[in-house]
Amino acid sequence: MTVDHRPQPEKDTVHSPSSIVIFVLLLLTLGTILILSPEFVYLRDQFGYRINTVFKFYYQAWMLWSVVASFAVAVLLQSLTKFANIFFRIVIGFVIFCGLLYPTFGLMTKTNNFNPPFGLSLNDFDRVWRENPEEAAAIEFLLNAPKGVIAEAIGDGYSGYGRISMLTGLQTVLGWPGHEAQWRGTFEPQGTRRDDIQRLYTTSNWEETQSIITQYNIKYIYIGTLERTSMPINEEKFFLYLMPIFQQGNTVIFEVPK
Repeated sequence: MTVDHRPQPEKDTVHSPSSIVIFVLLLLTLGTILILSPEFVYLRDQFGYRINTVFKFYYQAWMLWSVVASFAVAVLLQSLTKFANIFFRIVIGFVIFCGLLYPTFGLMTKTNNFNPPFGLSLNDFDRVWRENPEEAAAIEFLLNAPKGVIAEAIGDGYSGYGRISMLTGLQTVLGWPGHEAQWRGTFEPQGTRRDDIQRLYTTSNWEETQSIITQYNIKYIYIGTLERTSMPINEEKFFLYLMPIFQQGNTVIFEVPK
């Protein structure tokens, strides 16, 4: 029996249908399907067109394609001839350089050159303490209070509305109406919640107020700067029929007895 000691030729890992190549092709195919799908079908939401489907599908596609692109760059760097390889390295280097411009300068801009006026922090509650100490104290009080549904002013998204529920974790009758409608596809599930809370604060009729409190099982009624500036609050009825459990400056929290 003889053994062949001659060196065996290396397998062509680039062109052979290896498991790596198959995996990369699978990622490429999945990414392509995600990109093409919104051209034919999309989730009909509040907007009535495909914006949400596009950006949610494209996020996943770009992640898949980024892996494919990394593999393709490695293969090309190993396969291209001398001058083509040099040219490709220059192009890829320029593309990477351009891609790093925004994270570099954007980070410097967002952090004021890493010297923010109030120090480095991811805790937004620090901002609340600086801008509205009364509200911050009320929020800390609610964090230690029994859980329950809280009534607060309702308004547009990307604003201060819904801030008490957000910072305390307490349930609220309605958050940002626009976002709630997007998540559910229509404003219908909200019913009359926004108008009801408006009436809760503004009506002088206690029976009407009590009916709204019962309907939404409200435990706390919050009155702060935003509530006072966004609607004409009839505060007298709350002091007549409810007990203020927190009061500091213009901020008052009323608790509904069981």
